Amino acid sequence: MGDHIFKIQERRRQVASLVSKSLTQTELARRLGVVQSTISGDIKALKEMSRQFVFDLVKSDLAFYYDQCLTGIQ
Repeated sequence: MGDHIFKIQERRRQVASLVSKSLTQTELARRLGVVQSTISGDIKALKEMSRQFVFDLVKSDLAFYYDQCLTGIQ
């Protein structure tokens, strides 16, 4: 099971890199030897991971600034 997850993670790293070069999903699929729906799923997963990363970053920043404000008030 771990090897399967590693392969997915590695493919998604490749997808992210190739998307930045403005390749279409069809071109990505051909280059990586998978079907277009796999690429579509990978892009969806990457977008969700990015959204979650930004959400977590904002949440931690807000907590930090809130704490700073409370410290300043005291």
